[in-house]
Amino acid sequence: MSHIQKLKTGSPIIVFVPAIISLLIFALTSLFLGLEVGLKMLGGVILVYALISIGFYYPTTRSNIYLISSSYLLSFGLVLITIQTQHYGNPTLVFPPITRLFFIWMIISWIWLFYKMVTSQTRWKGSNILELAAVGVETSNNAYTERPFPVREIEFTKDEVLAMAAYLRKNLISIHYDDGDKIYFVPINNDAAMKLFLRSGFNVIEDTWIAFDPSGMVSVHISRKTYLSYKENLAFDQLCNNLGNQFIEFLDYYRKGEDVRIMDKLKTVKSDFFG
Repeated sequence: MSHIQKLKTGSPIIVFVPAIISLLIFALTSLFLGLEVGLKMLGGVILVYALISIGFYYPTTRSNIYLISSSYLLSFGLVLITIQTQHYGNPTLVFPPITRLFFIWMIISWIWLFYKMVTSQTRWKGSNILELAAVGVETSNNAYTERPFPVREIEFTKDEVLAMAAYLRKNLISIHYDDGDKIYFVPINNDAAMKLFLRSGFNVIEDTWIAFDPSGMVSVHISRKTYLSYKENLAFDQLCNNLGNQFIEFLDYYRKGEDVRIMDKLKTVKSDFFG
């Protein structure tokens, strides 16, 4: 049975903002200061992106995806910085040995990153989470509420939940926040991932979350923004219940050592790349 996408199509603009900024800086710098300065400036911007990737996104997720992308960005930036435009007919002055070394490093990193891209390992899967929660949910005119929805009580330890949180974070599914009491899971999609660097922290009202309370209660909050991202008004209680039980099921899989089932479950639904 094919899955009918319930979420609205996301905007591709956010995904391309870094590229647009880079090209704009390159164009303006080349226009006023020359091509060689423009290439070096572009290389510098790309190095900044590499530092953000390795300095923020990798520590936040511990995902190897950000190590690979950092490697690619770093080598690409160094190629642009070391390449020469004034060669006077001597190719070795255009691509000196150090540039060729960086270029080989860049190609290897790009092949590795491209493989991860075509196998959908570079995408954040928060939209898959929301699509999965909407499966089987009826349309309804029930009023949206910002109140947390209690799903049910289960038995778990904090260490088990934190271990699952690390797994979900590493596989680009969700990030978590621990306030010393509850543990909150926040599903992240590609759009939200682009803004993670600018986030000031966890917002209990504006974020969509699934909370595991020390008492054993699992509760859900769906933000107004998330609810309105669905194409139709869905039965709110059903949607919250599905989302909470989804993470309960994930925890059950993880405790059994069947964490691969989590990824298999997310693959059963399709989501928009830009969402």
